Amino acid sequence: MKAMSSDIVIAARGLTKSYRLFAHPGDRVKQFLSLGLKHYHRSFEALKDASFDLKRGETVGIIGRNGSGKSTLLQLVCGILKPTAGTVHVKGRISALLELGAGFNPEFTGRENVYFQGAVMGLPRALIDERFDDIAGFAEIGEFIDQPVRIYSSGMFLRLAFAVAVHTDPDILVVDEALAVGDAGFRARCFRRIGELQCAGCAILFVSHAMDQIVRHCGRCLLLDDGDLLADGAPETVVAQYRRLLGAAPPERAALRERLKHSPTAADACNPAAEWPEIEADDMPLAYAPNGALIVEVGLLDAAGEKIGRMHAGSRCRCLFLVRFTRPAAQVRFAMLLKSADGQDLGGAYTADSPETAHAGFAAGSAVEVEFSFACPLNPGTYRINVAAFAREGGMEYALHGIQGALRFRVESETDGCTIGPVDFGCRSTVRTV
Repeated sequence: MKAMSSDIVIAARGLTKSYRLFAHPGDRVKQFLSLGLKHYHRSFEALKDASFDLKRGETVGIIGRNGSGKSTLLQLVCGILKPTAGTVHVKGRISALLELGAGFNPEFTGRENVYFQGAVMGLPRALIDERFDDIAGFAEIGEFIDQPVRIYSSGMFLRLAFAVAVHTDPDILVVDEALAVGDAGFRARCFRRIGELQCAGCAILFVSHAMDQIVRHCGRCLLLDDGDLLADGAPETVVAQYRRLLGAAPPERAALRERLKHSPTAADACNPAAEWPEIEADDMPLAYAPNGALIVEVGLLDAAGEKIGRMHAGSRCRCLFLVRFTRPAAQVRFAMLLKSADGQDLGGAYTADSPETAHAGFAAGSAVEVEFSFACPLNPGTYRINVAAFAREGGMEYALHGIQGALRFRVESETDGCTIGPVDFGCRSTVRTV
């Protein structure tokens, strides 16, 4: 392998991890005694031929279903596992949060574990002495810092483990879904600290099932599925590919996997226009597999009925879409949702307030036009609209069809406002001398 570039801190090439799976415990003994002449196991590849680089100061998200190989990849990067094939070269100190409480001795107190973790990372005791108050203050576990960690709750484990990880000057921070158990306030504090590390040049590998966190905090994203690295690119595009995989029927899912494996950066890999040309496929919308209906001809109109892609703050507009039913559907209701560019839900509406008050039903072959009219309360920026149709059967509501990001539009303003956030709540300010 060539020498690593000065700004590359992780270089993985052809990284593969295989395991032997035995049907019965006794087969392990048979395998040992056979001296390799006969196989009593089957091979399972948790990760297959994955290659990527991580640069200094870069934050890369890793997404995929449970069992897709995310944790295996991180454990290989951290040196916990050895690859079956391929190589991974790491330059710099890694601080990792792979499992809740991993590396902590349950009989040690929180204080003792802080020093123990520092020693494992090769840090001098004097440095831990210097940082201890910052670590304890960030963890906010009070007097429990001097209690055995075996009595800690999962939240206390997380607070202390994360505090240690981010206060020991890591060159690379690895986080594997650890923030999922934290409360909202602690998560916000964690992401502020992650932002500080990013500014300081720390490289970050971040696994999460929260797609809004991936889009908001990562500059790049890797998609793993069944051990294959299917995509490596812009977070919004890769997240859309992942959601398309999740929503696809088995035949479509297999075809999409093949497209991604052979052309992981293909622009049409998550574009529903390939299957449904009627959809206005602006900014690569994500259409789920039809399940009794198909949404087509989605449009955004102004008060005069003209199609628009831009509007002024405070103006009224209409979102229209056509729904064609491919089989009978009962208790049907339709939905529209406005989202910000970074994936935040801003608000929307259903055509009925509950499944029980929904439309009685529609026959196979019928079509309906759905309209949502709304005033635009948004500050200048780029926004998206999701549309969906639902039905009810056997007491359960299910999706007939849905499109994420079916439309994209921009909001403009003729005045320079000073409101904060995507929504304009009509806040106005005055300052008086008293």
